[in-house]
Amino acid sequence: MGDSGWNAGVYRRSAIFGELELMFLGQFEHTIDEKGRLTIPSRYRELLNGGAYITLGFDHNLMVLTGISFVNISESIRSTSVTDVDARALKRFIFSNASWVEVDRSGRILIPQWLRNNAKLESAAIVVGAGDYFEIWSPDLWVNQSLQTQDPEATARRFSTFNVPL
Repeated sequence: MGDSGWNAGVYRRSAIFGELELMFLGQFEHTIDEKGRLTIPSRYRELLNGGAYITLGFDHNLMVLTGISFVNISESIRSTSVTDVDARALKRFIFSNASWVEVDRSGRILIPQWLRNNAKLESAAIVVGAGDYFEIWSPDLWVNQSLQTQDPEATARRFSTFNVPL
């Protein structure tokens, strides 16, 4: 891959765009084999050198984070007060459901059975880029999720409070 901008799903640093980091972009359909292995899109693999962390997402999906992203989230969560009931719940949710995974020579990760069960993953999965991490969805749940953004007016209202500069 060159260093000149967009490259089919992964954004590279370029002189034009300055210090942007590599990002997970796009969506891909992949199969999960009988052992629970999912092939990672080739465009994502270089970002997972040295492995990644997988945990439950907030929408019955899975989140796959690079080591740096997981450290950033960990530091933020660990800085919350142990006396706060919601902070303790978030710590349990993220850390008790997290597992380190390695990309094998064939570009696959092994998703632990308990995570597959929680995300309702069977033989197929949709891999969805989310910038600094990516998500893994069951196809049925992804269809429901993506339908929520099909109405342009409702989507504009939903996201109107976010400051998204161009």
